Amino acid sequence: MESLILNPIDPFLLIGLGFLLIASEMLVTAFIMLWFGFGIIIVGIISYFYAYTDGIWQLASASIIALLLLIVLRNKFVREFLNPVDKLPEENFLNEEGQGVIKDGKVYYKSIFWTPDNLGNINDFEEGEVVDVFEALKGKAKIRKIIKK
Repeated sequence: MESLILNPIDPFLLIGLGFLLIASEMLVTAFIMLWFGFGIIIVGIISYFYAYTDGIWQLASASIIALLLLIVLRNKFVREFLNPVDKLPEENFLNEEGQGVIKDGKVYYKSIFWTPDNLGNINDFEEGEVVDVFEALKGKAKIRKIIKK
């Protein structure tokens, strides 16, 4: 004689509950509910093809699968998603070498007027002259005349 403790849970209800747990992981970010969501979804898919006789076995199977996934995969996901990137790319695109134009006593480079900060005098350069910019930082540009070969 077999006793029924809990009626089998509908597979679509299990799959929906699994997706709900996965979605709620976005709020917690502990990477725990995610694995229980996957476990419940897997058991929901199994329940669709194999008829469980008791809902307790469905929940037990989901818990065992979730715990296995948690033990095996959680640390890998935490390292991958929550650790900062070691080296960020250079974001100072203005401080690059290039060519600028002398306009109104300033250096026009990358659509910005920069104050010349070089060893020579700005009067050494003619209006409209193209110059090499080898550093542009904090509102000042280090420039030099273009040497023609």
